[in-house]
Amino acid sequence: GKGKFDLKLRVPGWATKEFIVKINGKEESVEATPGTYLTLSRKWKDGDTVELTMPFGFHLDPVMDQQNIASLFYGPVLLAAQEDEPRTEWRKVNFDAEDIGASIKGNPEELTFEIDGITYKPFYETYGRHSVYLDVDLE
Repeated sequence: GKGKFDLKLRVPGWATKEFIVKINGKEESVEATPGTYLTLSRKWKDGDTVELTMPFGFHLDPVMDQQNIASLFYGPVLLAAQEDEPRTEWRKVNFDAEDIGASIKGNPEELTFEIDGITYKPFYETYGRHSVYLDVDLE
């Protein structure tokens, strides 16, 4: 189809590095605020394409009543620490407050990471013992 209308695109809260919009291969100058919607207003033609690019980054999602207890995400993906045995306390992790990804090693393409010798992988690929809540110290 074709016609003039507004296309509303959700800008995820985790999309803090960049949010790039291309229409028919041409990059658009847009103001994208994480956690809101972006409106593309134009006269659309049959066959128009919209391409979005949102680079992933590491971020923490703290629990409401204890700000030091948080889950680690890579973009929208919840990462789980792979545990060998049951834990009796929160796993402690130190991060650089300016760049929490600075101390995280791994392979973003495989979504497998390592922090202090512990493997973290997506929660949806975790079947054994794991920790999704961490006792975080930001330095």
